[in-house]
Amino acid sequence: MENVIQFPHPIAPVQPVAHFIRLGETGYHKLANLHAAGRFPATRIVVDASRLKHQKEFVSSLRAKGAEIVLDTKVAELSALEKFDGYARHAPWSALGEDKPLNPGHFDPKSSQDIFGQIARFAVEYQVDAVLAPTHFVGDPNFKEWFKVDQTSCRALRRALDREGGSAIAVDYLLITPHSMLNDDAVRSEFLSGLDGLPYDNLWVRSSGFGNDAGPLATKRFVTAMSGLHNLGKPIVADYLGGLVGHAALAFGAVSGLCHGFGEKERFDARSWHNPAKKNDGDKFGRAPRVFIAGLDRSATIPELEIMANARGGRKLVTCCDRACCPHGMRDTIADPRQHAAYQSFSMMADLASRPDLNREQHFLNGRMADVDRQARLAKDLKFSAEEAVERKVDIGKLTKRLVDHSKQVGKMRLSLEDLHEIRADGVPRARPIAARIVRNGQGKAGSK
Repeated sequence: MENVIQFPHPIAPVQPVAHFIRLGETGYHKLANLHAAGRFPATRIVVDASRLKHQKEFVSSLRAKGAEIVLDTKVAELSALEKFDGYARHAPWSALGEDKPLNPGHFDPKSSQDIFGQIARFAVEYQVDAVLAPTHFVGDPNFKEWFKVDQTSCRALRRALDREGGSAIAVDYLLITPHSMLNDDAVRSEFLSGLDGLPYDNLWVRSSGFGNDAGPLATKRFVTAMSGLHNLGKPIVADYLGGLVGHAALAFGAVSGLCHGFGEKERFDARSWHNPAKKNDGDKFGRAPRVFIAGLDRSATIPELEIMANARGGRKLVTCCDRACCPHGMRDTIADPRQHAAYQSFSMMADLASRPDLNREQHFLNGRMADVDRQARLAKDLKFSAEEAVERKVDIGKLTKRLVDHSKQVGKMRLSLEDLHEIRADGVPRARPIAARIVRNGQGKAGSK
């Protein structure tokens, strides 16, 4: 009998994925309550300079639990005609515009207004771990040279942080661009050239016209475009992106992490930023509360959710069956939609992060992608009660059309991503993982020089 030498199987690498949560402008009180109840296990947080003073206690508690804090300066919004007078106006440096949008002159390092010094001192005061470089929407038709200005700003902020005692605070570069520019090889080459050598750790990409509702072709092209940025050798964070589309980008190794809110900030559109803000239409009631349906990767209003649950076969499709999330099923989901959305988001990210890098594509396609496709096919055939629809003021025709359209799109998405998986080589490069950065008592990882 021959001796058979057994060689140990190599252990497939499991690289971490980064999950950044935006606290937002108004919904952070509910997130604070979740944190107090031990149901907000976030390790990376993005705070807006316009709201940080109101969130100081919450952020301090998150920091004490070991969360990394990233500061968004809101400079992009402050420089946009449509956005400068919104929530962003509460950022300390908004006053430099004197009730007008910030202009390129404000970002001249030689300017006496010293916006970079203001940002640096603010970052040091609030002990953040990283700052998103003060960048702009490069698709602004009113000013075509923002990308050049922003490269200079990135260097100026790094110098200001070092000068103001923030040498341990990192800088991340935020590229805010039309989705179409990312898909253009020539423009992407310009981005690569301009970003190369700048003093930043991670590249954040906020793609206008793209988000969690993107179609199959747009998603496939986004994965390809992000892969084209890997030559920078920097980890990549997809900003304002969540849901199935975001998970696909992570699974395919196109990005290193995602950043979004819960039920918000999962898509981005700056195409109207150069226009004056529209006047309030007088709607005092705001947007109707929506509930995330994990099995469908979509949200619905509470009346819509109840109608779908009451349809024959609908309850198992649209209600939360995870008792660790919603012990009493739909009753708990409706009572606290944000807690439900948060739990589901953290769970799905943890599941993907637990898989070896090279297995993530197949795991995603055979798991979550297939599950959503299957449940969307079943949901489109639900038959709703006309009487209940009248009582709850739900348009059955519109609801049914949305479910049918969603099923078609998810089915096409699955075929598109399966095709992409088949044509990609096993050794295709993946985005670099993001390292943790914690600044405590002046100690921590300094930004790139």
